[in-house]
Amino acid sequence: MSAPRRLGPFPPAGPPPRSIADLAERFAAGSAVVVDVDELVAAIEAAGISDRQAQVRYGVPTVFALGEAVLARLWAQRHRPGAAPLRPAAPPFARAALARAALFLTPALAAVAADATLARVGWPLLAATLLLGWSGGQALACAGYARASHGATGAGVRRIVAGLLLGAGVCAAAVAFGPPGMVGERTVAYAVCGVELVAFAGTAAALVGDRVGAVLRWSVPAWLVSLAGLAGLLPARYGWLLGAAVALAAVRAFVPALRRDRLRTPARTPLAAVLAYLAIGAGQAGAFLLVWRLVPGAGGAPPPATVPLLLAVPLIEVFVGWHAAGAAGGLDTYDDVAAYRRHLRGLGTVTLAALLPPLAIGAALMVAAFRLPYELSRHPDARALVLAAAAGVLLAGGWAATLLLATRGRLLLAAFLALAPVAFAAIPVAGWLVAVPGGGVDSLIQVLLPATVAGLAATAVLGLAATAHTVFHPGSYR
Repeated sequence: MSAPRRLGPFPPAGPPPRSIADLAERFAAGSAVVVDVDELVAAIEAAGISDRQAQVRYGVPTVFALGEAVLARLWAQRHRPGAAPLRPAAPPFARAALARAALFLTPALAAVAADATLARVGWPLLAATLLLGWSGGQALACAGYARASHGATGAGVRRIVAGLLLGAGVCAAAVAFGPPGMVGERTVAYAVCGVELVAFAGTAAALVGDRVGAVLRWSVPAWLVSLAGLAGLLPARYGWLLGAAVALAAVRAFVPALRRDRLRTPARTPLAAVLAYLAIGAGQAGAFLLVWRLVPGAGGAPPPATVPLLLAVPLIEVFVGWHAAGAAGGLDTYDDVAAYRRHLRGLGTVTLAALLPPLAIGAALMVAAFRLPYELSRHPDARALVLAAAAGVLLAGGWAATLLLATRGRLLLAAFLALAPVAFAAIPVAGWLVAVPGGGVDSLIQVLLPATVAGLAATAVLGLAATAHTVFHPGSYR
């Protein structure tokens, strides 16, 4: 029996291979049979390909990783002669994105349905609880993910439960010792603030525990009770059913906290990321409170600024899921670095194009608010209503850019973008307080509403610039 032929420094001569597939074809065309990855790596190194060239030309970290990728292709071609390896299907994202959107919309729908109950609680307390729950929920979810990614899902959910108990204690103290003008009816305030915090914590626990589908099934009673309340079919004395339904879904989300984790790999809490998500949540909650209070809804209806936001939540989730799936699918589809970067440029172009409509529609509504036809301009709130709709559309675009930046790991940019609308609104308020000391709330809103919309438009422009810098930078996809 003759000894097997060893690989030479390179397969048959020709131009340098341009991709992993091309390199595998060169070795497949040779007369020697490749069975050992070490021998294959030695042949690649003998051809002058270093770790640096493997990174730049083939998109793999080392020559050994390049040899493993080539050997995998050679074995695939050996078992399937004449057929190229199948391209992996694009990961499904729409179903998961819509499930997350439904999860986020559940407490929002419940809040709209409980408008009469919320009116019995002081607005400052509601705003503080919303700010605490929104920002704390995102920060706790980030800390929980750090544990869950190391196999300690139960510990991650227990972190959220501990944060919920701490926040509930703070809110209980505020209700017990706060002035009546800030608290409202104390008995109702305890229940409302508790349910509000439980809803935010339950959403975070469902994400960390990977139980979105199960929590959604347990949220069906909350949706049914909310729709019954909006339709006027739920008597006022049964209003407690809504809080019980929301708490029921949250309890299902907390079930993984009872799990005993088998893996005890130590996981370090990413403090910088937790603080960044805390700032992102605070900025989003502050901007939402601005557009909620500028033009209140009439007759128990939601404010006009919140309607575009509620409609945009599913679109934002699908948009960000599509972008993440496109970036991840490109890694599996393209072996050539140049082809992958072309794919990223195309993905970035479509991503930016998807962020342009909110800015264009919001700008058009801003112009229309000050150029209304005579018949509409006679309506006392016509301009405010149009500006409020513009604020909702612009804020939806800002949230899409913020979530996209956070997904790509640009947490500092995302936090800056989330806080920008609040900062833009604070400047004219400070000027108004100096120029008109002791002025009324109506005059403040006349100044604050246009300034807020202008700040949201400026934030949308900044979001486009930050997104362009991110999606066209190859380092964002590592």
